[in-house]
Amino acid sequence: MGNLIRDGVLYSGIDEYIPENINSFTQMNVDKILCIDNNMPDIEDILKVNVSFNTKHSKIVKTAIGVSLEGQKLTGYRLLSEGEFNLRIDCCADDFVSTIYTFRDKIFFNNSTTLPSDSNLNSKIYENIYIEDIYSQKLSTREILINISFIFIAEAC
Repeated sequence: MGNLIRDGVLYSGIDEYIPENINSFTQMNVDKILCIDNNMPDIEDILKVNVSFNTKHSKIVKTAIGVSLEGQKLTGYRLLSEGEFNLRIDCCADDFVSTIYTFRDKIFFNNSTTLPSDSNLNSKIYENIYIEDIYSQKLSTREILINISFIFIAEAC
């Protein structure tokens, strides 16, 4: 996991390496507007955004075989996964002493990835997430926009 500084914000959790030969993957973006708790002070600046992930549940399902209207090859099996991105955001407060405080939240995701044609309902699947980019923006003194771009891979073992 690498660090990236953009517009004065340190982003942590972005992958430095993404494999080149991936057979089954889904590329997605998730975003959320986070509302700061009333017991926390107003935000002056975002200092650091740290993202980690946790896959909660995965299941292989049988689907159609053929070619979709978009031209995607349908192999007959898909991996359905759900999980969460854990966020830790360090902010500078809009007060006289510029207090630094931490805000934590989660962004949930659902994913569906077409598996290779040699897969079946009993296949052992290795799944991983590679975070390509993280973006944050202060919308107001009480709201932050977070966007995460990632690749979800599923490889049969």
